[in-house]
Amino acid sequence: MTELASRFGVHRGTISVMVRRAGLPGRSPGLPEQTRREAAQLYAEGLTLPQVAARLGISNDGARAGIIACGGTIRPRGRQPQLVGLSSS
Repeated sequence: MTELASRFGVHRGTISVMVRRAGLPGRSPGLPEQTRREAAQLYAEGLTLPQVAARLGISNDGARAGIIACGGTIRPRGRQPQLVGLSSS
């Protein structure tokens, strides 16, 4: 809507009004519950936010919101320290 408003020189709210008047379906806010759960699961398995977003075809912000909505915590940015002294032998 922002792009259309900019292109035609109107406020984005005007675009919303025009869409409703035309009887076009609006976009439902937020991600479906299944997508939120999938995002949280992938992130818990160690994928980064951009990797989760790319895997699910959603934005980084959408992935973040889905993870948080499912009770997840976002890890700090940057390389995560590896645990030393653990071996699988």
